[in-house]
Amino acid sequence: MAALKFVLPDVEPVEPAAKPRPDFHAVCFHAPHCETRAVAHAPEPLRNDHDLIVRLCRMPIDLAAPLLRSSLPSLDTPALLALIAATGEAHHLLIAQRPALDWKVVRALLRGGHDSVLVALVRNPAAELDEDDQGRLERLAQDRPDLRQALSERFRRAVPSPDPATWDSHSNLKLLKFMRSGETDGFVREASRRLKLDTAALDRLLAAGSAVPLALACCALELDKAVFLHLLSFWQSRHDGQPQVNERHRPVVLSVFALTPPEARQKLTALLD
Repeated sequence: MAALKFVLPDVEPVEPAAKPRPDFHAVCFHAPHCETRAVAHAPEPLRNDHDLIVRLCRMPIDLAAPLLRSSLPSLDTPALLALIAATGEAHHLLIAQRPALDWKVVRALLRGGHDSVLVALVRNPAAELDEDDQGRLERLAQDRPDLRQALSERFRRAVPSPDPATWDSHSNLKLLKFMRSGETDGFVREASRRLKLDTAALDRLLAAGSAVPLALACCALELDKAVFLHLLSFWQSRHDGQPQVNERHRPVVLSVFALTPPEARQKLTALLD
């Protein structure tokens, strides 16, 4: 029997389907077996050297410390405010120790409220602390001994202790004790005794509705502006918000403290006549 011959039809060869190539940007070349994963959102691009310095200063404190201690011009007020908002106590402490801190940076650090930062601010002579800042710090210092000590060293005045029993050891603190306890009559008696003024006349003058006599009395008693503002808040709380001090009147009242204590006493005496 003739051998059967099978003839296969001509069929074009079929290439195996090519696997889709992964997106180059989705390949993690550092993962085992070149696993792929979604790429995390990239950080915001650096626009200039200023952005680079700020980002470097946000690193862990041991890496950021040399930059925060430097005098780089890129660490200006906006940069420092951004750092304060994005970091914590360790970074704030180094910022508080920098030279030439303006009031915006000081206020931002005060809002943080960290004890070590507040003490560093007070001990930094380059930190601009106005009367409001000093008054706020004195209120915070009531239960913070380290801050109280720093304020005493910088401004050369005693800051009230939280324990009223210790206040009588200093004549000015005795005045503060009267005011804080609501004894405005006791304050007037003690002030008039020390200034050798008539108690009833001084009481009438202080109740007349102007803050100038109280400022003159404080200046004559060698109490500074920050202590005056502290006392004023207590006086107002006992006298239905009087005397009122608006923003226009405030500089006039505080200008009293340009006088010497004898000059302030002389002007106060003239008002009593």
